[in-house]
Amino acid sequence: MTYATCSVSQIEKADAEEMTAHYARTLFPAIVEPLHRRGAISVEDRHYTIGSCSVWRGKCHSGMSVMLPGGPEAYGLYLPTAGKMLVDAAGRQLESEPGRGLVADMSSFSRLTFFEQRSHMGIAFEKAAMIRQLSTLLDAPVRSDLEFAGPVDLTSGRGMQIAALGNLIWQDLTAAGQQKSSASFTECLLQAMMIALLETVPHNYTPQLQGPASPAIPKQLKRAMEYMHVNAGADIKIADIARESGTSVRSLQTAFQRFKNMTPLGYLREIRLQGARKALIQSNRSRVVADIARDWGFSHMGRFAALYYQSFGEMPSETVRQAR
Repeated sequence: MTYATCSVSQIEKADAEEMTAHYARTLFPAIVEPLHRRGAISVEDRHYTIGSCSVWRGKCHSGMSVMLPGGPEAYGLYLPTAGKMLVDAAGRQLESEPGRGLVADMSSFSRLTFFEQRSHMGIAFEKAAMIRQLSTLLDAPVRSDLEFAGPVDLTSGRGMQIAALGNLIWQDLTAAGQQKSSASFTECLLQAMMIALLETVPHNYTPQLQGPASPAIPKQLKRAMEYMHVNAGADIKIADIARESGTSVRSLQTAFQRFKNMTPLGYLREIRLQGARKALIQSNRSRVVADIARDWGFSHMGRFAALYYQSFGEMPSETVRQAR
C-alpha cells in the first residue's frame, strides 16, 4: 500500500541565497532570484507525494525567477488560481494564468518566472507512469517521447472537468480523520487525471487516440495477424507469415504499412511485448523474467529489457515487483 507524505513550508522576506538553498534542500537544485533588484522573496507551499505523483499548492507573494539546470523526469500540470507564470522550456515560452492551465515536460524547463501573488495547484506525474497509462489507452507500446502541445483551456467543458478533478484530488489529500480516503482511492483519482489529460490536451499521440476507424482489413492481413497471435512465442519468419496468410512477402509488408502503419515484424514484436507484460504481471516467484521473455520469443535479454523499457517506461523487474 502506498501512503501520502506531506511537507509544509512558509518563507517570508528571504534573499536569493536563502531561497536557492531552500530549493536545493527540499525540491531540486536551482538558482532563485527576486523579480525586482534587491527585493525579498516570500512564498508558501504545501506538498504531498503519493506513489509516482506529487501534488502541491503554492503561492508566491513577491514574485521570483527560478533557473533550472534541468527539471524532474515528470509531466507537470499547473492549475492557476491567481497571478501569472512563465515557463521557458526547450526554446519555447509557455504562459499560465487564471483560466489557462498548462501541461508540459518538466525535464525541459530551464526557467520559471512567478509574478506577484501567483498561486496554483500543481500535479507532477512521473514520465514512466504517464507512458504506461498512454500505452494502456492505445493498447500498444509507446515508441517515442510523449509531447504535449498548447495550454489547457480551463473555461471549456473538458477544461472545467480537469479543474474540478484537481480540486477533488486536493480535498481528498487534505481531508482529516474519518473523512480521509484510502491511498488506493487517491491513486485512482490521480490515474483518472492522467486519462483526462491524455484525452483532452493535444499531444503527438492524439491522432492515434481520436483517429477515425480504419478501413476494412483484407482477409490475408487478418489471417497473418491471427497466425502471429497464435504463434507469437515460436521462431517464425516473415516468409512463414506470408505463406500462412496466402500472399507474398511484399504484399504483406504493403498491407501492414497501409492498415497498421508498421512492418509485419514490428507488429509481431508488439504482440510479444504485450504478452510478456501480461505474463510478468501474473507471474509468481517461481518464474524469472528470462523464462517469460523466452516464452514470448525473446532470446537476447538485454534487447528484451531495452524494448520493454522503451514501450512501457519501466524495466521488466519493476513490473514484477509492482505486481507482487
